[in-house]
Amino acid sequence: MALFNYASKEITIKIVYYGPGLSGKTTNLQYLHSAFEPSKRGKLISLATEADRTLFFDFLPVELGRINDFSIRFQLYTVPGQVRYNATRKLVLKGADAVVFVADSQNEMRAQNLDSIANMRENLLANNINPDEIPIMLQFNKRDLANIASVEELNRELNPEGRYEYAEAVAINGTGVQETFQRIHRLVLRGIAEKHKIKIEKADDGSETSFGTSAEHEAERIAVGIPSSSVKSSLAVESMEPARNTLRTDARSQSILAEEMPPRGHAVASEAHRMSKETLELIATNVRDLSHTLRELKTIVQNLQTEIKESRREQKELHTRLKEISIAFDNIKTKKRWFTFL
Repeated sequence: MALFNYASKEITIKIVYYGPGLSGKTTNLQYLHSAFEPSKRGKLISLATEADRTLFFDFLPVELGRINDFSIRFQLYTVPGQVRYNATRKLVLKGADAVVFVADSQNEMRAQNLDSIANMRENLLANNINPDEIPIMLQFNKRDLANIASVEELNRELNPEGRYEYAEAVAINGTGVQETFQRIHRLVLRGIAEKHKIKIEKADDGSETSFGTSAEHEAERIAVGIPSSSVKSSLAVESMEPARNTLRTDARSQSILAEEMPPRGHAVASEAHRMSKETLELIATNVRDLSHTLRELKTIVQNLQTEIKESRREQKELHTRLKEISIAFDNIKTKKRWFTFL
């Protein structure tokens, strides 16, 4: 559910880019970050492994104009593609308002696409989000490659009921990336409008678009004042969040964050101190994963050391036995000479 922050007059919407490893999720966010006007984009934080895979998340806060007295802020995340980081993927999906599933169009990736979209639905349900109600868009990426499945085949496998909108893309050069974002953000705003009985109007001049100065991308705005009292009551917990909070959480965890976040206007020394509980949980999860891996490596090293010691001991015993055999042969030769003299 979108976060209405009355203290800062913001509506915060969280969109998560999901998909198998190396499908193009991080590339999507990197291109969007370069395309947004510098004045309307936040800092892109990317944490990756040496294999150029997202380790846990990319974060991109984006402000897109104002809705009467409220400004819109989109928070864009990616999840790690590796199966071993499923706990992190589940945590990133927490409180999501929409999902962009980035599918790899290559034929050899079709099984991974199916596994990943099934995993996405499981993790949405684990976060009490109905996968049949949340806006989901499919992006068929890497359409510039030769060995790819057709759009019809991808829809038949990933979108059999035709429930989701889809777009073709080549994220590495930006083709389809902006279109995907524009369409998913319109789906989210339409869902908010239907849920809270808010009227959506199209911008007349396209001035609210966040991509450079181009008016080609259709923007939308909501003609509404303060939400009705019924909406206010449903969002009462969320409105308690400090104005500086930039991470979207669900209503159940909001009261916890309100207690643990620093007071409004409180100066902090570094970006690390401004991280919310959700970000710290992400970091802690990955630290635990790394610690587990290091413990496994330590065990392997210890086993190798034990094997090496055992091997050295066996070599020493073998050397001793070979020496004894050599002495025995020398004795046989000596006795043979005795028989020769006789």
